[in-house]
Amino acid sequence: MKTFLYTLPACLLIALFSISPVSAADETVRPAPKAFGGVGAAWGPAGEGMPVGKFAALLNYTYAETDGIRLHDDELNDNAELTKNVGVVKFRYGLAPGLDIRTATPIYDVKKEVRATGDTDHYGWLGDTAVALHKVVMNQADKAPFSLAFDIGVVLPTADGGKNNNDYTGNQAWGAGGGVGLTYFLGANRFDQELYYYTFTDGEHDYRKPDMFRGLTGWAYAFNKTFDIGVESHLGWDGESERFDREQNDARWEWYVGPKVVFKNQPTGTVIGALVTLPVYRDYDSPTPSDGFRFEIKLAKVF
Repeated sequence: MKTFLYTLPACLLIALFSISPVSAADETVRPAPKAFGGVGAAWGPAGEGMPVGKFAALLNYTYAETDGIRLHDDELNDNAELTKNVGVVKFRYGLAPGLDIRTATPIYDVKKEVRATGDTDHYGWLGDTAVALHKVVMNQADKAPFSLAFDIGVVLPTADGGKNNNDYTGNQAWGAGGGVGLTYFLGANRFDQELYYYTFTDGEHDYRKPDMFRGLTGWAYAFNKTFDIGVESHLGWDGESERFDREQNDARWEWYVGPKVVFKNQPTGTVIGALVTLPVYRDYDSPTPSDGFRFEIKLAKVF
């Protein structure tokens, strides 16, 4: 995995300099290719809409390993290591012009190893499902300066709430929130920004998930109709969780940034994207296992 992290930026540079330059005359005849949006699992459609009657199925996969237990921005120890395999199944459907609905359901498996003893434990299965309505209010394709959309969503208690569930990912809690997304195209460049906030009710095990804020920023460049490169920034804040109505003093900030590549096949409506992010800033109010890196893949198919 470390070799992959080192060689990916080099591969991106090789791809950059291997592309044949396009003449000014060609640019006046051919429109710039359109880059794909966010690859990370937290991403939504930003300011983009979904055509009426079109249905999209998406699968995000994330692999991550912790690099120790941290308090504030310092590493306390490396007594425990978590290996995370997380899938998020997403569906999206165009209901009306500028209005679509989407869902996201996490499926996860986490392995915990205590280094001193070698003991291991697994937990995970199905998390709580988010459902959101996405309304485009400005569209750059209609001569607006950029595309702008708003979301309103709920979280449904779809987790089983059993002993194998992680309470943070799913404990049969309800939630509600909303967000705003912006997308801007400049030639073959694409810029995306999403901000969203959710809050939750008490769920199983007398646990209340923390309020959650996410700020997602992305840039992508389309070399042609089939290949993009770019960078994504994932900023996240979680407030304090509660157990038995007592605050747990476990708020945290995390900021991960990294490069991505995307392969598109327009005739089949299929997209494959890969992303690697590394921590830029981390601050934890209580001892927390923290990801040393995150490797993500997105598969998307439009019907």
